[in-house]
Amino acid sequence: MNARSHRTHGPLTPHLLLPLDRSPAPNGTDPITLWPWRLRREAIRSPHQGADRSGEMHEARHPAAAPDDTSQTNGRSAQPMTVADVMTRDVVCVSTATPVSEVANILAGKRISAVPVVGVDGRLVGIVSESDLIRRAEIGTERRRSWWRKVFVDISAEAADYVRAHGRKARHVMTSGTVTATEDMTLADVAEVMEKRGLKRLPVVRGNRLVGIVSRSDLVKAVARHRPSLFAKPLTDNAILRDLTSRVKVVTPSHRLINISVHRGNADIAGLVDSAAEREAVLVAAENTPGIRSIQDRLILRPRSIS
Repeated sequence: MNARSHRTHGPLTPHLLLPLDRSPAPNGTDPITLWPWRLRREAIRSPHQGADRSGEMHEARHPAAAPDDTSQTNGRSAQPMTVADVMTRDVVCVSTATPVSEVANILAGKRISAVPVVGVDGRLVGIVSESDLIRRAEIGTERRRSWWRKVFVDISAEAADYVRAHGRKARHVMTSGTVTATEDMTLADVAEVMEKRGLKRLPVVRGNRLVGIVSRSDLVKAVARHRPSLFAKPLTDNAILRDLTSRVKVVTPSHRLINISVHRGNADIAGLVDSAAEREAVLVAAENTPGIRSIQDRLILRPRSIS
């Protein structure tokens, strides 16, 4: 009996050279990598399975780039909060013909400080606030001017005061030309408008139609709901140090006299500052830096020169 045998002419080796692409057989042009015997055997038995493993090995040799640490150390949200995120949508409103007594009952019963006034088409025409109702004849608080002031006061202003004190409808006491906000307005812009104009609330309009209202209490509720962001992986000390250093540069001009080090999330801050307020600002900046676990405060006030 003649037995046929097949003998390889190459050297015996527990490895097989295969390309890095998803084909288990080399084509003579692709770069090659060294496969263990077990993977070679699986590739021969199941070409598709071997191709999958080939892809896995390629990914292991070229791992995805790690996300930039500085993108995670930003103390602010990626997207700023807008009016639409916090505004009250179910707004209590009145018409221009609503009696003043009913407006007062709404403010007292709903425990709100103002109510928008809308037309029949839903268009915002004004707002009635508590300050519009404190000068009323019913309670004897209408504005009284001495005779010599009446000589110099504008007649139209005197007439307007009389209407606001004795008028029976919402249109008589409302403030028109109201400052408004839009749904896409950022909370930073809203806070600035409220602070500059001394306002407690802003009606939110879409075009000329009332769609909501945003007040100081809505901003306070947003602060109460805020939670520190969670990070996918621990930040490195170098990333924390870069972030903290950039924050300190913003809050104090004395940053060149401050030395900061970070070890395992523990910050050591030493140096000179010009005032206690400056020192507090630096410490608050450190407290708001993501990744900081503790703060060693070694800041001292710079001595004042005596002339």
